[in-house]
Amino acid sequence: MKKQILIGAIAIASLPVFGQEIKVKEGNASFSNGNHNSLSVTLYVTDINMVEKEWKSQLKSFGYDKASENKDEYFFDNVLFKKMSANTVDVYSKVDEAKGDKAVVLTAAYDLGGAYLSSSDHKDQFNYLKTMMHDFAVKTSQDVLDDQIKDAGKALSSLQSKQNSLEKDNRGLADDITNYNQKIKKANDQIEQNKKDIEVKKGEVTAQQKVLDGIKAKKESIK
Repeated sequence: MKKQILIGAIAIASLPVFGQEIKVKEGNASFSNGNHNSLSVTLYVTDINMVEKEWKSQLKSFGYDKASENKDEYFFDNVLFKKMSANTVDVYSKVDEAKGDKAVVLTAAYDLGGAYLSSSDHKDQFNYLKTMMHDFAVKTSQDVLDDQIKDAGKALSSLQSKQNSLEKDNRGLADDITNYNQKIKKANDQIEQNKKDIEVKKGEVTAQQKVLDGIKAKKESIK
């Protein structure tokens, strides 16, 4: 039981720290085709592969002509964000571990066709894609938490079941002790009664011995 509690404590300590507001920041990032204005968002999860998979799925839901991977960089050709524009966008993205934190950072640069997305030059498109990345980060983080809640709930149910089983065993052992104590008391009472009965029998044996001895003496007196 102590081992299980220790394992549970370690698992809790290893979980990402939430309660932090997810923010999308504008900056400049390096990609295979150069440095570009970009958007980045920190996801408070630790599984980079999962974030990459979900990001690919997110862009696939918008639709694109093709996707390619170059080391840790993902390129999506002609992504169509219908609610933003009828024009397609080339997306360069990468997912990295956040330094000094149990989190990952998603960074994306959007080639609008001759110019990369920036808040100063493309206000409407910027707000749309910033909101899209924010919503993606929130949903992905919450999905991870949902999985952790499910796993933690299963672990809790297992521990509660084992606790209930131990408590049931204890009740059974306590009942056994009660029954054994009752039997011991009954046996002690019987011993005390037997002692009294033994003394009575001793008197009866003595009296009967006298009867026997008298009969024998009477027989020997007949000549």
